[in-house]
Amino acid sequence: MRERIAWSVVFLALGGRAAAGQEVMTVEPVVVLGEAEQAPAARSISRVERRDIETTDSFSLKELLDSTPGVFLKQSNGPRDMSISIRGSGAKTSFAVRNIKMYEDWFPLTQSDGLSRTDLNDPNAYEGIDVFRGPSSAMYDNYALGGAVNFRSRRGRDIDGFDLGTAAGSYGYQNHYAHAGRAYDRFEYAAFASLVRGDGHINHAGYTTVTQDLTAVFTPDESRTITLKFLNNDLKSQHPARLTKMDFNNDSRSAGNTFVTGVGSVPTQRAAQGREDRRTIAGARYEQRFGSGTKVRALGAYDVKDINQTGGTIGDNVNPDFHHYADVTHEADVLGVKGTHYAGAFFNYMEQEANSYRNLADSKGTRGALQSQTRGYHRNYGARLRSELRFSELWTGVLALGVEHSKVKANVQSRAAAESYSRVDVDRSFFNAAPEAGLTFEPWKSLKARARLGMGYGIPGISQLTTTADGLSGNNASLKTQRNLGMEVGASGNVLDMLSYDAALYYEFFYDEFVTQSPGAGLSNFTANAPRSEHRGVELWLEARPGFGLFCNGAWTFNDHVYRSFDEVLGPGDVRDRAGNRIPGVERHVVNFRLGREAKGLPGGWLELNHVASFQVNNSNTLTTEPYALLNANLNYSLELPGSFLKKLSFFFDVRNLLDLTYQASAVTVADAAADTAATLLTGKTAFLAGPGRQFSGGLKAHF
Repeated sequence: MRERIAWSVVFLALGGRAAAGQEVMTVEPVVVLGEAEQAPAARSISRVERRDIETTDSFSLKELLDSTPGVFLKQSNGPRDMSISIRGSGAKTSFAVRNIKMYEDWFPLTQSDGLSRTDLNDPNAYEGIDVFRGPSSAMYDNYALGGAVNFRSRRGRDIDGFDLGTAAGSYGYQNHYAHAGRAYDRFEYAAFASLVRGDGHINHAGYTTVTQDLTAVFTPDESRTITLKFLNNDLKSQHPARLTKMDFNNDSRSAGNTFVTGVGSVPTQRAAQGREDRRTIAGARYEQRFGSGTKVRALGAYDVKDINQTGGTIGDNVNPDFHHYADVTHEADVLGVKGTHYAGAFFNYMEQEANSYRNLADSKGTRGALQSQTRGYHRNYGARLRSELRFSELWTGVLALGVEHSKVKANVQSRAAAESYSRVDVDRSFFNAAPEAGLTFEPWKSLKARARLGMGYGIPGISQLTTTADGLSGNNASLKTQRNLGMEVGASGNVLDMLSYDAALYYEFFYDEFVTQSPGAGLSNFTANAPRSEHRGVELWLEARPGFGLFCNGAWTFNDHVYRSFDEVLGPGDVRDRAGNRIPGVERHVVNFRLGREAKGLPGGWLELNHVASFQVNNSNTLTTEPYALLNANLNYSLELPGSFLKKLSFFFDVRNLLDLTYQASAVTVADAAADTAATLLTGKTAFLAGPGRQFSGGLKAHF
């Protein structure tokens, strides 16, 4: 606690000293609430805008980000809990989001251990989403191996009143939300609240989730801005188990079985498997401009995650997290070259307090004896430097460097019998540096070419360092930091204000990449390092708007990810060489195509095709998912009512999975075994979750 207070004082002093003495210190260029940040030079960026959100049923982030190149979302452990992957980074995660940094209005949503969850993100709250593709630790620090995502809240000036929305559909789905916002001379606010519930498309998958999102911006004068942020999400959900391939083929909607410690395999309903979680974030950001060329910012945020989850055991986990940032952006000439220069420092700290109890498997989720106890913390601090140099009207260059020191310290006590305890201690320190260099060439509006070299890194967490290959508590403290050195070339532009495009080729060299696998039912996931692997691929996005409200857009992602050096240990003396094998969890081809018309005077709508190729589920590449192609449709209409209390009324109707296909929407990476056969691969690997069948949803949105 003293350490946190001391660092808080240091960062407040930093911000105050910069304001008083006009010293130069930086982190992220000042960004106005709700506005898309101008594209940093040489970056590959995907964007989702409000027009894509307000004309459809926006239940989760997947509906919005499916059409962005290089980005893919898979169902995880909850109704809106999605695993996000950028260029395949994060694809192997069995729940939540890892290897990607997440923000809302540049307030951090990723905790200090690298974990983010999308339960918190209600798409209806957003003006837009920006996805920064490629390794990004020079600017976004630890865990930005694949990139970063920033969610932009709606602005009070855009809401300018009060919005009400409601939707209902298949599987007992209901979605109700409200938005209020206004802009005044020196004050602007946007407040959002939603209630979403449903029965789920799989047995034992009912849920209720409530979200609140508040942003307030004060401008005491023309040079100063104070932004306050509050986010909260409460989730209560049932959670089905993953299925073997045989069980999936027999009944893809089955809730499956859960292996309960001390009891054995029982129906998931008897285990009362589910989640009752809360996540709360509160933060403030102070920004000040000095003249026309210097901007100073200080940010502080408190983030607490309170988790209560029932499964093979019953776990309670509280993670209070503290974030501090201070930075300055300064525009100045260097040797006659105009540029924008940035320097910043940061500190974040998260405590982990977790208890795990026996599940009595009485269909009520009753706790039994204490099974294990974890106490520890993650701490990260470091600095960033960045210069964006405008050599001419055509050429812009970027140089950046991030450095960071991290410490992970914890002890895990496990109870094997009534009076038998084991203890695992971990105390690891890590130092990492991430350089970045890029170049942009823009001869015409129709062509903006880019080239970039960047690095990302991510350290192991407490559970990874204290879980061994048998899925039990033990010392795995030899895990190394995973690193990603990525190169890319790309081009984007707009032709005749009708055709927009973006294309990129990437080649990434991973060192000590984390390979996380499930060793079997009732056991914890374990992690090993793959010494060398390579990720390479192609991203292409096109959008045509010929007029009359017509539009056509498409995105294609190709990923080719392989191990170059990785020996998988299956048992004593049994080591298998996986060099040349494809990395599991990574979709090789993802295609999205949408054809439609905007609602301008007449009803609008679109027809969409989503194709996902198969991918490997284990390191031996002997178990794969099945490819699928889904057809979705939308109809929407907006009615303007000028001069009345009700200013605008919008309607929409969606049909997803129009052909009612049964498909494997998600599969976790499973461990290989020496005794694996075609039969055991079919009946012994619990990896698969089904996607929804044909589902209808419709609703209306009213603006007052």
